[in-house]
Amino acid sequence: MLPWLAALVIRLWTATLRYRIEGAPVTGPGVLAFLHGDQLPLLGVRPRRMALVAPVSLSKDGRLQARILARLGIGSVDGSSSRGGARAARGLLRALAAGSVALVAVDGPRGPPGRVKPGVVFLARRSGVPIWPVGVAVGGGHRLRRAWDAYLLPRPFARALVLVGEPLRVSPETDPESCRAELERTLAALQAEARQRLEASCVPSG
Repeated sequence: MLPWLAALVIRLWTATLRYRIEGAPVTGPGVLAFLHGDQLPLLGVRPRRMALVAPVSLSKDGRLQARILARLGIGSVDGSSSRGGARAARGLLRALAAGSVALVAVDGPRGPPGRVKPGVVFLARRSGVPIWPVGVAVGGGHRLRRAWDAYLLPRPFARALVLVGEPLRVSPETDPESCRAELERTLAALQAEARQRLEASCVPSG
């Protein structure tokens, strides 16, 4: 699919969703941390008045993703934890220092699903910016179960609940592993809470 067409589909698709956003305000600069597979509904509520940047892989698919993100007003940094990790870290640190908000799927690029990688904690520790954990659920949709991240395709016009947790601040004295584990627990809790709220309102959870 052509980048401009993919971006148009994303804009139109997410524009139909009936969003409710709750939790801590994102003021930037900082890191928005979410789970891989939830990108599509979250693109519909990306911060509009902030410089945004996301890491993309060095693969052919990554090049396409970067062009699509650019159409959506999101900058990209080359590299991922599996390939070009140091390059991606340097680029993200520069962007954070310039005041950007980094969008990071913390269990990517290959999983295991829900397992937070140490890179996001490294970024926050080195830059001094907070991490905002984000959970999302939709009231109707389909998950691609054959994909490792169970990519979420929300049904058009479905309800979408986005929960933003309290910012996690990482000081140089903080133990990175304890922080990584705390973020992992927080993301799981936010996802579960979002699903439970939608189920309580009698809407099938996506």
